[in-house]
Amino acid sequence: MTEKKTEETIAPVRKVVIVHRTVEDAFHVFTEQVAIWWPLDTHSVGEHPSETCEIEGRVGGRFYERLNDGTEVLWGEILQWNPPNHLAFTWHPGREPDSAQTVEVTFTGIDEGTRVELTHSGWEKLGAPALETRDSYDAGWDFVLGERYVACCEQEVTL
Repeated sequence: MTEKKTEETIAPVRKVVIVHRTVEDAFHVFTEQVAIWWPLDTHSVGEHPSETCEIEGRVGGRFYERLNDGTEVLWGEILQWNPPNHLAFTWHPGREPDSAQTVEVTFTGIDEGTRVELTHSGWEKLGAPALETRDSYDAGWDFVLGERYVACCEQEVTL
């Protein structure tokens, strides 16, 4: 006899962008230049203005923002670190870690450059506001990844 699942599964948010960079460069921009492309003016959890955000490049590393007063606010923890093709991290900015979703990002070389695919899953941990929050992130990742990250990759920057 199979056990009946008590929680409804909520579809992950999936976003795909193509950037005209090598896989190595696309990964570098995503991870080491996140403070350049992440829109801290609109996507921050700090009560004080934010100075920067950072991804620590290792399993167990933090994804966090630092406020102008020096306070660091944890957004998530690195679960998988496989440069330059893949990373995964928990995601709970402004919330407790036990409510974290998972974000996975893959970087695949193609003729045009690099295909970057982001999958944000685990919405069920949020309980009642899960569907509304998922819909908000669906639009949010369009802006953050689809506009800001892509624009940063398209700039003529020597890495």
